[in-house]
Formats: sequence, structure tokens, C-alpha cells
Amino acid sequence: MKLFRNMSEQETDNWNKGAILGFYTYMLLLFIDQSYRYLFSSNLFSSTIIFWAGLIVAFGFQFILNRRIKKDQ
Repeated sequence: MKLFRNMSEQETDNWNKGAILGFYTYMLLLFIDQSYRYLFSSNLFSSTIIFWAGLIVAFGFQFILNRRIKKDQ
């Protein structure tokens, strides 16, 4: 019994692109937060904001790319 359908090749590529962009978002926000902490001895972002921002970017970008494919078909 399958709960989910298999992803197409294009959907897999879109997920990889979204995951990479989400990772870069994490790295950028962590760099900004850490630099701010060294300069001002307090955090600019909470860890919750950084966590959700990376997830939203990854899944959101994948969703946008998948919608674009379905619209073009």
C-alpha cells in the first residue's frame, strides 16, 4: 500500500533546487546573526525564525517551480 505517489524527474529536480536554496538561506541567516552577535553581543534572529525561514524557502521555491511546470503543460 502506497501513501504517496512517486515524484517525477522534474519534481525531484525542483526539490533539489529548493533544498539547496533553503540551505543557502540557513547559511546566510546564520552568518548575519553570528556577525551581529559578535558586534553587539545579542542575537538579531531567534533560532525559531532561522529554522522556519529555511523551511519556508525550500518548500516554497519547490512549490513555485512545480506550479510553473503544471502551468506550462
